[in-house]
Amino acid sequence: MAISTCAKCNGHHFELALLTPVGETRKLTLVQCSACGMAVGVLDPSIGPQIEALKGQVAAIDQKLARIAGALQEMG
Repeated sequence: MAISTCAKCNGHHFELALLTPVGETRKLTLVQCSACGMAVGVLDPSIGPQIEALKGQVAAIDQKLARIAGALQEMG
């Protein structure tokens, strides 16, 4: 699988940021490089809460996998 790379700094980590365009009142969800801040995309604002919910689910899965890995190490 390909790894997403920032075109400006070659970083591989991205984050979401809220942005209010000049002359607008509504905010947009911007995807930006977490190292240099270069914008790489914009999301529909209604997607933000869904992404946060998915982040919580991924964190819960990570915790369960860590417990499984620990149990397997104790067995072997």
